[in-house]
Amino acid sequence: MTISMRRSSGAALALSALLALGACGSSDGGSGSGTSETGSSDAGADAAQGDKVDAGEVAGRMVKAMEKAGSGTMTMKTGGQEASGDFRYVDGKLEQHTTVPVEGSEMEIIAVGDFVYLKGLPGQAKPWVKIDPNGEDPISQMFKGIVEGGVSDPTKMAANLKGTQATVKAKEGGNTTYEFAVDPAKAMGSTPSPSASASAEPLTMTYVLDKDDRPVTISTSAAGQSIEVTYSDWGKKVEIAAPRADQVGSISLPSAS
Repeated sequence: MTISMRRSSGAALALSALLALGACGSSDGGSGSGTSETGSSDAGADAAQGDKVDAGEVAGRMVKAMEKAGSGTMTMKTGGQEASGDFRYVDGKLEQHTTVPVEGSEMEIIAVGDFVYLKGLPGQAKPWVKIDPNGEDPISQMFKGIVEGGVSDPTKMAANLKGTQATVKAKEGGNTTYEFAVDPAKAMGSTPSPSASASAEPLTMTYVLDKDDRPVTISTSAAGQSIEVTYSDWGKKVEIAAPRADQVGSISLPSAS
């Protein structure tokens, strides 16, 4: 038995949403003002349509607002698929429980502490498998950058975005839309080889924030693929915990034969 591509894509959908939420990390200068390294204004919510602002500053304000709200609900859409889940912040760290419909069944993803737990992969000895950023298996390696880049510490992403110029695209009904492009390696805090950097498609990210700086939507697109995450139910009661230890096993990837 082999793990189907669609099932792996389902995991990628939910974990891509973790990347989007991880991009809401705060930074030391997240709530300040002034001028970024690019010369853009950090006028924050007072910026007018067409103004240039620092994406790290925007992300910093966003995560502060999300942490203040404490919890909420998200819905993720990409390629005709839709996933939904709850999230909360505990001591400044993100926890998330997401459900993804895949091939007539469901895949579940729990992000808590420094790990991601995955349920729904076929051929496993236990219902849940643990994705460890230090794991050598292909699935752990596939998501290594996402796990290290924002799941356990969402402040990392804003630090990575510092100095990236964002444009205020619209201000309407109390919402402000920011758009910017960033190299995937920069967003994840890694240093690619020059050849890899030259060939990498940039990520285009769009944040729509409400009057309290909480995200309404976060959209990410690259190479013709896109994902949109919509947020709601701010402050709702959310309970998230790692699966019981006796329900978690090491990931098994049977070879095709």
